[in-house]
Amino acid sequence: MKRRTFLKSLAAAGLCAGNPLMLPSTQAAAIDPYRGKFFVTITAEGGWDVTSFCDPKPDPIINHWGTTGSVQTISNSPITYAPFAYNSDFFATHHQNMLVINGVDCQTNAHEAGTRHTWSGQIGHGFPTFSALAAATLGANLPLAYLSNGGYKETAGITKYTLMQDPSSLSKLVFPNRFLDYDPGGAWDAPKQYHRTEALSLIQQAKLDRLARLQGNTQLSPKQSISINDLLGARIGAEQLAPLADTMPDELIDNLDEDGQWNPLLRQAQIALASYEAGLTVAADLILWGFDTHSNHDTDQANAFQRLQRGINYLWEEATRRGIDDKLVILIGSDFGRTPTYNDGDGKDHWPINSSIIMSKGESWTNKVVGVTNPAHEAIAINSQTLAEDDNGLILKPKHVQQAMRQLAGIQDHVLCQQFNLEAENINFFG
Repeated sequence: MKRRTFLKSLAAAGLCAGNPLMLPSTQAAAIDPYRGKFFVTITAEGGWDVTSFCDPKPDPIINHWGTTGSVQTISNSPITYAPFAYNSDFFATHHQNMLVINGVDCQTNAHEAGTRHTWSGQIGHGFPTFSALAAATLGANLPLAYLSNGGYKETAGITKYTLMQDPSSLSKLVFPNRFLDYDPGGAWDAPKQYHRTEALSLIQQAKLDRLARLQGNTQLSPKQSISINDLLGARIGAEQLAPLADTMPDELIDNLDEDGQWNPLLRQAQIALASYEAGLTVAADLILWGFDTHSNHDTDQANAFQRLQRGINYLWEEATRRGIDDKLVILIGSDFGRTPTYNDGDGKDHWPINSSIIMSKGESWTNKVVGVTNPAHEAIAINSQTLAEDDNGLILKPKHVQQAMRQLAGIQDHVLCQQFNLEAENINFFG
């Protein structure tokens, strides 16, 4: 969709100054665009093998690449990586902007529990994700404060998320009056509307007026009143999507990455960045599948890591093109790790020891590794301040990573974070 068509469609839908939507006196105040840090989480769904990524183990029993390859190092960096997939290009490009956290004990090998633990900091139910907390505390009035493309998205009732499993659905959200006719010849026709502009304006005004009248009806039940207020807020909130006209891409990027592989991260990243640049979004969850490799492990993990790395590359490139790369903070993680041995199907099963990566530009705490595992990929206790191995220290857990993200966002003392207190020891991640 071209930007000119986008603007015309917004005007036709009453979502921009070209044809302002008339609202009753209950109209919400205009929102201030969000210009703080943009927090993006990327889920490598299924359980990634960090021993072939950021916590390399060259033992051939653990990794086949260990028969011929060795742990790779980077000049003037403590970060090491495995000779696997596209790791060499990826770490060479991004190591300066990485904080690698190894030896994170998820305390489970069950997908649901591991996912909850990784993304909320608690293995049990009821705690929100960091994305939900960031959206609730930093963008409470934003219409798209929390974008989700799937994965774990528990909000604990403190905010709402907008589900974006099909990124093209954002266009449908912004342009409810537009439809596309399919051309059997292989092309999509130009955008068309269900209603003419004049008719649509009358319909919209009639709907809002009716809702306003219903609000004053004293015979409504409490449940009906709440539903009417929610619907009115949703109708009014549509006007707040108008800034997307300036940031929406002319066309959605192809779902095939530069290696010719289907890669859903590309469009997820493109739409999330457009929404953030419009000032409407604080946090977005991106997701990539394909890491649950109980058979054909090496090939399938390599393909999954390749797509992950290409997706992260694109996220940074598109953020840089938009001039917002200095605002980007990325947390990358997975359900858990994979066993330090192969099974009979040449696959690897679930293993509780995990890693996370936090990425940001221009920070003093990047190009750094925190956390240690032994040659058998078992977590080792560390001192919380010196970060050195310490028999009297502690084992890193997901709560420490989640607490670190709260600190980066500056919300660790907010009442909502205190309500969902992780009781996590202070780790010197950023010292």
